[in-house]
Amino acid sequence: MARMPSAISARGVTKRYGSVTAVDGVDLNIGEGEVYALLGPNGAGKTTLVEMFEGFRKADSGEISVLGMDPGDGSLAFRSRIGIVLQSQGSIDTYTARELVSAWSAAYPNPMDPEAALELVGLSEHADRRGKKFSGGMRRRLDFALGVVGNPDLLFLDEPTTGFDAVARRQSWEVVRSLSAEGRTILLTTHYLDEAEALADRIGVISEGKLIIEGSIWDLRRELGTSTRVSWRPDPEIDLAGLPDKGSAWRRTDSGRLTLETNEPTRLLNELIAWSASRGIDELPELWVRSPSLEEIYLELVGADSDTQVLAEVVE
Repeated sequence: MARMPSAISARGVTKRYGSVTAVDGVDLNIGEGEVYALLGPNGAGKTTLVEMFEGFRKADSGEISVLGMDPGDGSLAFRSRIGIVLQSQGSIDTYTARELVSAWSAAYPNPMDPEAALELVGLSEHADRRGKKFSGGMRRRLDFALGVVGNPDLLFLDEPTTGFDAVARRQSWEVVRSLSAEGRTILLTTHYLDEAEALADRIGVISEGKLIIEGSIWDLRRELGTSTRVSWRPDPEIDLAGLPDKGSAWRRTDSGRLTLETNEPTRLLNELIAWSASRGIDELPELWVRSPSLEEIYLELVGADSDTQVLAEVVE
């Protein structure tokens, strides 16, 4: 399959602050129209790397191309083609959402209709409310509107759903998906791993200034050799003789479930179903098959002391 043209390309990019190497020889390619999630604990170098892509910092060495341009030049041509959703856009207390978005749009040569931007983020009904009356979640929606109203080819999303409740987060995900469907490239940084897993075509993990792994969630599972977990709850009367195990051992939990980790889940399931049928068992009680989540992969890479947030609403 032909590789898509690059929206962002980095080769050997390094950035130092005195004796500290914040970004250490990073090679990265993000294709046009791709949603790419960059993950890493605080201090890993992801913010510095993204700020170089945005043109706010310059690399000490290496090459960066964003939309075919050097972001360090800070040209109007470059600025007009990117959008940035920061964690905070500054004081908005004295202005209405409509005033802010309309003023922002005037700075771009081919902006989105401000009313369309407000509708996209769910602020149409609050367009004439002043910022001082906005909740935290509404402020983040406004940040989102300001980031997209310039009609960017490339959108940088920095923790875009911080402060959102569960419903608002899901709505914002639909905004990201709709922007991606229009062919826009999106670089997402987030501490919500379920967000990255739900939205990103590819995921990169940066640690101590180095990009240590990248790929789709399936690529990461395959590269790390992570196992799929098969679990079910047998009736106490079932004779388990001959239970297929693919060379691994079934573990029985305190609740009576049997669980096995395997790299051949399809083969194991076929054999397990055949085994149960031979014993007249039509249904394997409470059967589930679960691949490692991005959370588990991430913690394996960066350690259990990571500051990454995991939402309480995310359950197995």
